[in-house]
Amino acid sequence: MRILFFMAALFISSASSVHAAAQQFLVLGDMPYTPIDEALLSAPDGQLYQAVQQTPHLFMAHVGDLKSGSLPCTDDLLQKNYNLVAQLTRAPFVYTPGDNDWTDCDRPALEPGFDELERLAYIRKHFAQSQLSLPDYQRQQEQLENQAWRIDGVQYLTLHVVGTNNGRSQILKSLPQSAIAAAERRDKYNMQWLASELEGDVNAAVIFMQADIYATNNYGAPCTQKLQQDCDALAPYRQHLDTLAEQVAFPILLVHGDTSEFCFSQRESGLWHLNAPGDFRVLDIAKVKVQDVLAEPFVVSTLTHSGAIPKCK
Repeated sequence: MRILFFMAALFISSASSVHAAAQQFLVLGDMPYTPIDEALLSAPDGQLYQAVQQTPHLFMAHVGDLKSGSLPCTDDLLQKNYNLVAQLTRAPFVYTPGDNDWTDCDRPALEPGFDELERLAYIRKHFAQSQLSLPDYQRQQEQLENQAWRIDGVQYLTLHVVGTNNGRSQILKSLPQSAIAAAERRDKYNMQWLASELEGDVNAAVIFMQADIYATNNYGAPCTQKLQQDCDALAPYRQHLDTLAEQVAFPILLVHGDTSEFCFSQRESGLWHLNAPGDFRVLDIAKVKVQDVLAEPFVVSTLTHSGAIPKCK
């Protein structure tokens, strides 16, 4: 797997002379979890709903976890919460799945509980079919939840990478061998998607996923063909994205959710890193401006809070 990830980087174009005008999008994750979240997001009086209406944006993205992990993953709840978030904007709405939406749906405390792979199939059938009105928009044929679009040289894409060790841990209702095989396929298609979408004239890239790949975990050594459980399934993504940021000539922003820490900063590798608001702590939506400024290619603020955004640890 490490070899596959490293080789994918070699196919990515490293330079671009294209310069784009500033672009602005909105992003949130890990919401709605509670009735408080629902009220903030609801039309016409919700504070966040109103803020979105007043903020120009090209699209809005949700980086996964449409519901709390303590609530069962019923069709009705997933559909209700998806619709609630989607109605915030009249611009295109982009969604990438989170662990609360499928892989954690087999938790023993949840009633009813679900086979996680069955929930993944439901997510793909109901939330990964639409064609959005974004320039050069496409879905990956092999993995429909992976999406990509390019606006004036800025490449945007989603990768299906989720918490709970990217679907390799706590496999309680699916056949473990089936879940592991599904995780292997997601990794393969994710890397193919990333390599193919960062080709050509790119002057900036923004990658959306759910998992916080930089959060401290106790999963152990990186996964290999021989070690497929009780291993760190997120390690190859950390290694690969940091390597990409060091190799390419354009800035890359990774946007994710999953953990409660709302933060934004640049890593030592040069990769920019935004943990989107949500998850009980910061009930807000981030506004991200992409601009042709070498020292500050990405500018982040929130819609309803003021003050400095903490740096990621």
